[in-house]
Amino acid sequence: MSLLCLLSMLMCATVSPAGAAGPADAVETAGPGSINWTSGEVYAAGIGVPPPNAANPAQARAMAERAAQMVAYRNLLEVVKGVRVDSETVVENVMTTSDIIRTKVDGIVKGARLVKKYYRSDGSVEVLVAMPMKGEFLNIIVPGTFGSTAPPPVPTTASQQRPPDSPPPERRPEPAKTEPVRPLPAPVPPKPEAQAEPQQPLPPAQPRPEKKGEPSPPAPAAAPDRTTAQFKGGTATGVVIDGRGLGLRPALLPKIVDPQGREIYVGQLVTRTNAIEQGVAGYAKDVNAAVNNFRVTDNPAVIPGVRATGAARTDVMLSQADAQVLRDLGNHGDFLKYCRVIIVY
Repeated sequence: MSLLCLLSMLMCATVSPAGAAGPADAVETAGPGSINWTSGEVYAAGIGVPPPNAANPAQARAMAERAAQMVAYRNLLEVVKGVRVDSETVVENVMTTSDIIRTKVDGIVKGARLVKKYYRSDGSVEVLVAMPMKGEFLNIIVPGTFGSTAPPPVPTTASQQRPPDSPPPERRPEPAKTEPVRPLPAPVPPKPEAQAEPQQPLPPAQPRPEKKGEPSPPAPAAAPDRTTAQFKGGTATGVVIDGRGLGLRPALLPKIVDPQGREIYVGQLVTRTNAIEQGVAGYAKDVNAAVNNFRVTDNPAVIPGVRATGAARTDVMLSQADAQVLRDLGNHGDFLKYCRVIIVY
């Protein structure tokens, strides 16, 4: 009897498009599926109904499974198109630039792994599929120029531009300019100094009479410490950016900038290979979970963000002091180079 009850429960169960997300995972609901930014995977579900003209129950179930997978792949592709690449681009924008990219993305989506499968009491089948965003997918989406550290060319004016083989123009010596000799001004006799009046000594300050019950004035408050980064010292093994309450939105290629908009972290430090293999940044919704994540290992620094920037609010701005802290920590370690960054939002 208990076996029949168990089978009935399994057949009536439904698949959640969020997948097997942990309590501290940063999961974003997107249309018919979800994006788990902590695990770096995209999920989508699909339901298939058996056709009425099936020859037998086995064929009906197989055809329902096939239909469910096709629906799940279609939903997964819709979710993938809406994934933010950076503050100005989503995956769909990249797919429209090339038929080759569109074909490759379609192939990755159709190769998504099967996570769960449920058989319903009416004969229909529901499946859940998942696709990783690291590796092959990022290799297609990340621009080929990402990670280039070559400085931009210095612009030159039209007067400075000349053919490379032509000699520089000859300069003729300019005639020396002569100025008329002016007579020296007559000396001015010194003014007699005014006799300083003797200063009268100030009367001694009288003590203020104290009143009973009057509270003493409060001591002046100490200047606040504007460096709010938390770090226990030594060599940093990673960084956790606390972006809670900023309206931040996750992306594949987020940036960390200073108040002047200068880039502290992403393409100028991370190579394209590391970005593809590791992902530029991980995401979490809890600071404690982020600090204990293996991505930042055992000695991360926790630095608060002050603003979400960019058109899609995917980039994080730090205060001037904390921006310098991150630069100093990065100069003494290689954690930024290897993408050991987690953003809490």
